[in-house]
Amino acid sequence: MNPAVRTRVPGALWACAVGIGQVAFWPRLPGTADLAGGALLALGAMSLLALTSRNRAHRGRWQIPVVGILLPFLLGTCWGLQWNHRALEQRLPPELHGTDHDVRVELMSLVHRSPAASRFGPPAALPSGYQDARFRARIIHTDDPRLHNRTLQLGWYRVAPADAARLTTGSRWQMRVRLKEPRGSVNPHTFDYEAWLLEQGLFATGYVRDRDQLPVHIAAGSGVGALRDALRRQLSHQTAEGAGYTQASLIRALLLGDRSGIDTPTKTLLQRTGTAHLLAISGLHVGMVAGAFFLFGWFFGRLFGAFTGGRWCSPLTIAGFAALSGALGYTLISGAPLSAQRALLMTAVAMVALLCRRRMDGQLTLALAVCGVLLWQPLAVLNAGFWLSFIAVGALLLRFQGRLNAGVGGTPVETSARPAGAGKGGARRLAQVLCTWLVNGVRSQWAIFLGLLVPSVLIFHGISLSGLLINLVAIPWVGLSILPLILLGALCPLLPLKTLLWTLADLQLSWLLALFGWLDGLAPGWQVLPVPGPWVTVLLVLSALALLLPKGVPGRGLGLLCFPVIAVGATPWQRPAPATFELSVLDVGQGLAVTATTAQHTVIFDTGASTARGWSAGAGIVAPYLRARGRPSVDGLIVSHGDRDHAGGAAGVMAMLAVDQLFAPGRLGQRLSAQAAADATGPPPLVIGTQPCVAGSSVQFGELAVRWMWPLSPALNGEENDHSCVGLLTWRDTRVLLTGDISRRVEARLAALYPDFAPVDVLVAPHHGSRTSSSPALLAWAAPQRVVFSAGYRHHFGHPHPQVVSRYRALGAQLFNTAELGAVEFQWREQDDAPSVQCARGVAKFWRASDGGASACMLSPVHPRQD
Repeated sequence: MNPAVRTRVPGALWACAVGIGQVAFWPRLPGTADLAGGALLALGAMSLLALTSRNRAHRGRWQIPVVGILLPFLLGTCWGLQWNHRALEQRLPPELHGTDHDVRVELMSLVHRSPAASRFGPPAALPSGYQDARFRARIIHTDDPRLHNRTLQLGWYRVAPADAARLTTGSRWQMRVRLKEPRGSVNPHTFDYEAWLLEQGLFATGYVRDRDQLPVHIAAGSGVGALRDALRRQLSHQTAEGAGYTQASLIRALLLGDRSGIDTPTKTLLQRTGTAHLLAISGLHVGMVAGAFFLFGWFFGRLFGAFTGGRWCSPLTIAGFAALSGALGYTLISGAPLSAQRALLMTAVAMVALLCRRRMDGQLTLALAVCGVLLWQPLAVLNAGFWLSFIAVGALLLRFQGRLNAGVGGTPVETSARPAGAGKGGARRLAQVLCTWLVNGVRSQWAIFLGLLVPSVLIFHGISLSGLLINLVAIPWVGLSILPLILLGALCPLLPLKTLLWTLADLQLSWLLALFGWLDGLAPGWQVLPVPGPWVTVLLVLSALALLLPKGVPGRGLGLLCFPVIAVGATPWQRPAPATFELSVLDVGQGLAVTATTAQHTVIFDTGASTARGWSAGAGIVAPYLRARGRPSVDGLIVSHGDRDHAGGAAGVMAMLAVDQLFAPGRLGQRLSAQAAADATGPPPLVIGTQPCVAGSSVQFGELAVRWMWPLSPALNGEENDHSCVGLLTWRDTRVLLTGDISRRVEARLAALYPDFAPVDVLVAPHHGSRTSSSPALLAWAAPQRVVFSAGYRHHFGHPHPQVVSRYRALGAQLFNTAELGAVEFQWREQDDAPSVQCARGVAKFWRASDGGASACMLSPVHPRQD
């Protein structure tokens, strides 16, 4: 390739990719999709004109950066702008939120099933055989043209056994569904569910209204979808004697991308050992399958050539077609996720280049891959897998640039024909090859570790130290042995041979997990790390880049300077930090979770909800939020009462954070502690003590004090709303009142018991702003300056009630609602009279552009509610 072209083409591709990707981070999208499309056509015409006139004499040097960098960047920007506008247009309009529609749908995904459970109150199993199901479906017929051909994420609860058996991929149903806007909780340092829904192209979420109209099964599934369901049934089948595949859930995850059946202990082990990526279908899996089938095809081609004399086709041709066929088959069977589609595309390009005897530069290949992925899916930059996969590849290319054939110590490995008398040194050469493979494997894992260090801390709030060496064994084992056996078993039509192949894969997976468990006990596993500040992040990135440079590059050793700089932060002689008190009311939907932190202490009041599917706000929101802020332990965990929207996440918090003291009304604390210990997958949760909250007592955490004001007696089960712990948090002169779900009756009792109660700075509204609470007596007694409602967005309970909101407005209080604003964070500094306030939805994202009042971090007017 011409050297000039070799440098200009990757530059143009990178400029186009940056132009596409950066649009996803804009706070607003200007113009319209049609306007962006017109600009795209105009820029395309300009680019074509510039390229066709490249040999004209009047062309100057200034045109090279314009044509090679600026025009591709603008083309990418217009492409991303048009695509993102279209993505916003393909979301449920706000006026249709909560409306019912009769639709005919076709299931597009595997159905995630779980035993049916009650939706409210304590978890309780329903009659045997009934299931809760979640699936993705495409609307193929509806009376509303705005819904036609849109993709939905649906839930169907309490599905009868007969319907559950027919609910398969590709099946068609006539059903009534209630649709909701694609919206989710917004909290700092946690998973952005709204961005994920947008990236996945989901029009709306919702559930089946089978009580209003029974769903009607129209047709069974066929094609690849039916094959996927059949494979899952075969893997999940248990004979009457109880035989089956021990690691069937892992086989389903590796083959079908179905991770719903993996138990929590296995997930925890994979996370601690840094091997959880092996179960997420990605380009790594497609590449491993393609590599394994390439080797199989090459050996078969050599055997075939030995019998035919090489007259028909070369071993390389057979290997290339085998690799492409294996990658295509695996992509289809795994459900063709976007990550697998991207990898299949690049595998096809690599195989075509190989078969055509064309050598492609690594930088050009990476630039082509990134640009191609973003042209296919511009919102892929919102997916963590996009960054992890391409950064890992980039780290390997940077580390091994020009050294692919280097052996130990840089000595080239012989790749030419075997010389005469080479048989005497065969064992020595084999040892040299194995040693070279081991050294390059360690170097590659070190390069990936350095490349993914910062992304892992920013995304997952930690790193796995043992994964550095464990992946050295796990990746080739899974890629060259386990995955091919699983895929061959799926494609094999003979049941005995299919069973044999899957049994061999199952046996190896059991050995692999045993190896993980043994190594996890020897080496340090997952290390929780706080999210670094911007300057430390920049320093880490520059240091990682310097360490990834090939040997001999000047300045490579400067990368080591980051370690003493960062280590200074761990020394005991730090400058004293200014005294602060931070109160965060997290966005957990229809529930409550509050964190209160000072420089040295952390207190949690309620933990949000949990669902019958196993999701927990404690493990999914509260614990990640505190971990990212460098809080691996909790001084006090307060659970106001036993309702699931307050206590449901307690087990998740205790599983991920060390809890010093657990406070709850009556006997509730003992029940929660025992339940967390019973649900623990590893060592029991660290809960040192359990105490009831009783009026008149108090607890001190440094400068942060909690004074209990209700209930009056410990002789309670702690399950009722009026059993809620009512606590007054004080930090210096700052007062915060936490009330749980108390009713007007308890509010009146509080006003009578504490007549000289001083006004509070912040009140977390009782019972989410229900009209059964927040009585005039409470408002006159507490006189809050600020009130926070923790409620679900347009929830059917209708919290906060407009009458309650009007009552607080008349008092002159500042109002905040997590349903509209996301997490609300207050911070008091040592010398400040008023707190600074930040709202999670105040961080502008273009898919949140319709949020009223988010930018001002104040509650917007409440529309009248029909009761």
